[in-house]
Amino acid sequence: MSNKAWLVRPNPADINRINEFQTENIVAIGWPGIGDLTGKTRQDLKEILSNPPYSYTALALGNAYATVDIFVNQMNKGDLVLTPDGDNIYLGVIASNYQFNPKVDNISNGYSHQRTVEWHNKITREDLSKALRSSLKVHRTAADLSHHYNEIKARCFNMPIPKTATTGPIKISYPLRPNFNISFEIPADMTKEEAERLKTFISTLHFKD
Repeated sequence: MSNKAWLVRPNPADINRINEFQTENIVAIGWPGIGDLTGKTRQDLKEILSNPPYSYTALALGNAYATVDIFVNQMNKGDLVLTPDGDNIYLGVIASNYQFNPKVDNISNGYSHQRTVEWHNKITREDLSKALRSSLKVHRTAADLSHHYNEIKARCFNMPIPKTATTGPIKISYPLRPNFNISFEIPADMTKEEAERLKTFISTLHFKD
């Protein structure tokens, strides 16, 4: 098993597929209509998503191809996966390489980009540390949660939670523009007032109108 862990949301093509994820033992992402992505590089994915049917530009393009690249190229067999669905958290191990399922490659289904998963546990959001719950707020279909690997592994296999899993700063990565992410850390117990102060500070950082 690796030391990587990933977030994959159960809403490919904006349709909740948690039942399919569980019964078919998969995780999946949307973007139907672009075909099999086996062997496609990050640059290939950028080109594909900048053309029809999606024709993404700017930040939308950066977010899309970064997410698809995670699912197609960065995940590996043996990595851990966390899928949140409301208050429920599903935990498992990725069991396959990227797979393309043409039977569900259409607008009404739209979850053809898949990986098989061995599901191990189902817990609630309240079972997670505050730091990990905060990391789940990222607005991405798929994201790297490897900085929470020890906690996710413990929750996945019903092991004792390492003390270090519930403390320390939270690492944040935000795609400001294509090919440029901002990375920074915030305290795990950050208050709403502190978040508002940070928001005000960031709003003063523009240098070009």
